[in-house]
Amino acid sequence: MKKSEIYGLIGSAISTALLILLLFLIVLPGLKTPEDEGIMVSFGETFDGGGVTQTPTPKAAEPSSPPPTTPKPQKQDLMTQDDNSFAINEQKKKDKQAKEALEKQKKEEARIAAEKNRKEQDAINKANMDGLFGSGGSTGSGNTSGNTNQGNPAGKGSSGGNSWSLNGRSLSGRLVSPRYDNDVEGKITVNIRVDSDGNVISTSIGSPTNISDQGMRNAAMSAAKSTKFTSGSGDASGSITYNFKLT
Repeated sequence: MKKSEIYGLIGSAISTALLILLLFLIVLPGLKTPEDEGIMVSFGETFDGGGVTQTPTPKAAEPSSPPPTTPKPQKQDLMTQDDNSFAINEQKKKDKQAKEALEKQKKEEARIAAEKNRKEQDAINKANMDGLFGSGGSTGSGNTSGNTNQGNPAGKGSSGGNSWSLNGRSLSGRLVSPRYDNDVEGKITVNIRVDSDGNVISTSIGSPTNISDQGMRNAAMSAAKSTKFTSGSGDASGSITYNFKLT
């Protein structure tokens, strides 16, 4: 070979070697993706982690104080939510039962009072009917004028066009007539209760009554209270019927 060819081969080999060297040293490292760097974490004591420790500066000694006294917990009877609800329900149940018992008692008392009033009214009505129609064993009959008594002196009678009925009693004096200021005809029956001395202690409007004027009713009850009967044993119930006629 010629000397010039040998030099050419040597130059080509050197150039190729330099190119490959540059490729490995410069180009290839630049193509690598840099890896994420980790964070250094220290575990354990300071001297194990290799860090620098700081010695705390000692503080001045403070005067010691006695430890606070912890109060002893007091035992309290606490009512839970369930117990409270149960107590409320029990109280409501008791209140309901007491209310029902009270209403039942009131109804029973009202029934007894109504039955008593009904019996008294039936007795008064029966006595009135006996006095009006002359039944019941009367010893006399007829129409008279003035304040005179007719019929049985020990139970019923009439006076001045008016009639009365009181079991076991008779009039003591005259039958007081009510004031008659209105132009109204009809009758007013006054239920009466008489004490043992013969005084009329209570009055109320009874049946038969067909006059609704309150003034005349009040006058009839006032006249009944002014009427005197004979004495007897205990109270007695009866009635007075006032007949109002226009003259």
